[in-house]
Amino acid sequence: MPPAVDTTQLSEALTQLERAQAWPPGLLDELRDLISSATDEALFQINPVSYATARGRAPELGIALFLHAARAGLMQIDWSLRCCGCGELVSNRGGLAQLDSDFYCDSCARSSAANLDENVEVAFTVAPSVRPLRFHAPDSLSLEDYFYRFRFSRDIVIRGLDKPLVAFLREQALILAWLEPDAELVFELDIPEQGWVVGHPRTMITTIGAPTRERRELTLDYHDRAFHPRPELAPGPVRLTLRNKTAERVRVLKYFTPIVTYFDYLPHLSGRRLLNNPEFRRCLGTEVVRPGTGIPVKDCTLLFTDLRGSTAMYDLIGDNAAFELVTESFEVMAQIVTRCGGVVVKTMGDAIMASFNHPADGVRAGLQIILNEHGELQPKVGLHRGPCIVVNQNDMVDYFGQTVNVAARVQGEAAGNELCLTEAVWDDVREDQAVAASLAEFGELQRELRALKGVSEPVPLYRVRVR
Repeated sequence: MPPAVDTTQLSEALTQLERAQAWPPGLLDELRDLISSATDEALFQINPVSYATARGRAPELGIALFLHAARAGLMQIDWSLRCCGCGELVSNRGGLAQLDSDFYCDSCARSSAANLDENVEVAFTVAPSVRPLRFHAPDSLSLEDYFYRFRFSRDIVIRGLDKPLVAFLREQALILAWLEPDAELVFELDIPEQGWVVGHPRTMITTIGAPTRERRELTLDYHDRAFHPRPELAPGPVRLTLRNKTAERVRVLKYFTPIVTYFDYLPHLSGRRLLNNPEFRRCLGTEVVRPGTGIPVKDCTLLFTDLRGSTAMYDLIGDNAAFELVTESFEVMAQIVTRCGGVVVKTMGDAIMASFNHPADGVRAGLQIILNEHGELQPKVGLHRGPCIVVNQNDMVDYFGQTVNVAARVQGEAAGNELCLTEAVWDDVREDQAVAASLAEFGELQRELRALKGVSEPVPLYRVRVR
């Protein structure tokens, strides 16, 4: 039976996409064919990086395509919280505003703090108004669909086995079942040697000692979001009884793992990478965290600028003319930041704040900003990198924390037409030959220790005068 595609809405959305920007030949036709004929699974949680690379295209093009598709109503964007311990998507299929700063994993039976670098993966699913998928109604999914396609990340590979996590779960599964309220299920199992029986909800049976052919009786009770107790057993036959001591219906997955699993991650779109993507701000700038919620990012490069000479210029030529010149400078700076792969977070008087995924991109932007002609104005640029908190400031994405404070103070240390970096930035970019060579054109960076307001210890700074 062919998929139920709303061809009118599909065509209208693709027309909007076509008008958004110039796309490589065939790109939109590929997307049309995918939505029209691909399986439900292929249209659910699409990794835009994998989508692009599989077709020989640049990852950033894939990200831009799906962001514009979401803006056109063709796709919905899904921000998922992923447990790094087991690979379970503990909070999935929602917007940025639905993310919490911490989460509880039922498979691991523990709470963890979220961060946008490691715990948040972003994917795209075709909109139900364009083509309904069975994954749009997760409560009605089969157990196989729920665990092997919906609940666990498809972008994880088991380290040492070179095997996708989902394929590993399929191979090692012992039990896949519904456990009704106040009910019990009985299973005849043969527990392998050297490993653990684990699963969802939390289960832990450790195999230890010499194998036996004697069948043992074991009962596990589900309550408080986990199965209890957590016994040790010799390998061999077991009659396992699972009892549900709650009033909720529970999906159960039990699988055997012979190793302590460590994960490698396929290239994907993390929350941090997306927030620093210029197309995200263009297409989905209204996506913000909830007011009062802060979600950490472990590593973000922040750039601050100010314009030396702006105060005197206001006095010399008047507010209106000076404002026009400052606005022109802001527009040029924003274009440079975007070209270098960053986003302008906000403007503050004569200053801008921008964020980048990589320090080298921030340094490139800083150099280009200073080298660009600003008339009598002299840009002062400072960069720092480190952890911070993503917050909602006036319904816009903003950053909070000491990394932000230090970055602003570093900019304050820069003279006109000077670039000032912290050691955290320099230690990274010195390994980038192209950026290091660009900096070297302006002479050797001067290292000095500076006392910054609000910072307890002196901060090593590297400065270079660009013009």
